[in-house]
Amino acid sequence: MLAVRKLTLAGDRQLIGEPLLRRETIEDCLLAAQVLEVAREQAQSLLDAAFTQAQALREDAAEQAQAQVWGQAQALFDDWQTQREQMWEGLNETARQLLDEALRTLLGEVPEPTRIDSLLRHLKAAQPADEASVLHCHPDLAQVLAERLRVLGHSNWTVRADPQLPAQGLSLRTGSGDFNLSWQALQRWILPEQERLESCA
Repeated sequence: MLAVRKLTLAGDRQLIGEPLLRRETIEDCLLAAQVLEVAREQAQSLLDAAFTQAQALREDAAEQAQAQVWGQAQALFDDWQTQREQMWEGLNETARQLLDEALRTLLGEVPEPTRIDSLLRHLKAAQPADEASVLHCHPDLAQVLAERLRVLGHSNWTVRADPQLPAQGLSLRTGSGDFNLSWQALQRWILPEQERLESCA
């Protein structure tokens, strides 16, 4: 019984011009098929490797681009934060200067009796006990000071003129020690920073 077998040969069919296939021809065709299959596998491997490398490059480029964008965004945010801090520092400094100027204006407009009363209150608070004391002042201030002491009820204080003292300076001398105060010193205590800046100017 005959069996039909089909054999597919690769290559140029024109090279096979004989009615019978020679063994060498079959071997050459089989070898060519094997070489072609190996070449296809190698080509596919190269394509897969190229695709993998391209994918890695694409991901790396995307990461670099994202990092660059975030870096630029962070730089912009840092610049904005710095400008914001500088703006607030400028506003705080301006507000402080305005407050100091307002206080200086108010202190400069305080009438003399009020100034004297304020000085006397501070000296009274510094006095350790309600004892008889001598209050030294500039001669121009002696009469006004005696009147203010009478109004405030400091009857145990005696006023004594001292030309060595400044116009608005007072010196309370007690058995416990001397307490000196002036309107200028009180202003410096209220506005220490402003006075320091002016003294350095």
